[in-house]
Amino acid sequence: MDTTDWLPCIVTMFDLVGTRRDAASGRGSSAMLLLQERAVAKTNYGMPHHSHCYVWNDSVLMLSYEARPARARRRVLAELDECKQWLERECSGKLYAICVMGLAFPQDATLSPVFDGQVAGQARAVVLKTSSWAMANCFEIEKTLKHHRADWYVDSRVTEGAGLRAPFCSQEVSLLPRNELRRVDMFRGSLFG
Repeated sequence: MDTTDWLPCIVTMFDLVGTRRDAASGRGSSAMLLLQERAVAKTNYGMPHHSHCYVWNDSVLMLSYEARPARARRRVLAELDECKQWLERECSGKLYAICVMGLAFPQDATLSPVFDGQVAGQARAVVLKTSSWAMANCFEIEKTLKHHRADWYVDSRVTEGAGLRAPFCSQEVSLLPRNELRRVDMFRGSLFG
């Protein structure tokens, strides 16, 4: 398969902790709505190094095409670090983040969205521009490493050369598409100490 049109990217997923626990009381739904509102506002007015943000339930998925060189990744990670801290303050809740490097699928010019007549300009179907393997790897990292209860789980291809503080733990995880072992660095608190 030719991947010359695929763009290097960083895919990051934030997840709000405790919404399932708070579901029955209604606090979980309120927390999700607040996270969605704040994530959209932050993306629209304060995330210049990210091209897209997708929000669902208690999760936020962000896409940056600034994957190279290492100083670009550092800018992206600094922006994500600040965003996570801001969202935690605004939402009075704890988030964890999973950050993976991948290749974003190329644009498909044959896909044309149908727009909802009720909401001006809103497409009825949205194709996520995030790399499906990187997104799938976010879920694989979560499943494999969640017992560490880290604040950050970051693919070593993202951390390499970015000048972050030392992780409290690193572990290899088999990631798609080739099921190759990649080191995932885990951090508590800020990435930058």
